[in-house]
Amino acid sequence: MSEFKVIETQEAFDAAIADRLKRDREKYSRQFETEMREKGWKTTEEVEALTAELTKQIETLQSAAASTEQILAAKDAEIAKGEAYRADLAKTRIAIAAGLSIDQATRLRGSTEEEWQADAQQMVKEIQAFSAGKNIPAPMPQTGDASVGKTTRSQFADWAVEALG
Repeated sequence: MSEFKVIETQEAFDAAIADRLKRDREKYSRQFETEMREKGWKTTEEVEALTAELTKQIETLQSAAASTEQILAAKDAEIAKGEAYRADLAKTRIAIAAGLSIDQATRLRGSTEEEWQADAQQMVKEIQAFSAGKNIPAPMPQTGDASVGKTTRSQFADWAVEALG
């Protein structure tokens, strides 16, 4: 055994204790690491490596999700375009079946084929009434107006005479 040495100063005491503490820390650190490894724990370096790998995977998945969103948006636009073509085709078919021109097909209102058919039939009735000279009187005539009870065609004729005369 070594000889006993008397510690006389605080600095000598601190040096002796520091050496002992260093040895104890290393010993318990090795024991702790061994126990944690047995329990499946990872070191700081391993955790940082796993975190970096997972961050890289997240970035890859986010870019894949973004490209998928772009593809879906493009497909949605194509579907909407196809639905608009189908609607135009149906309107054209209904207009031709009702005896209207292709240009009049664009004027059909509604959102379903039944509504377009009803609108086409109404448009045909209005065109037939106009061409037969059976215009409906103007709605809501002015009080004291001479045009009360007159057809739209005769009201227009009266207006034209006044404007040109």
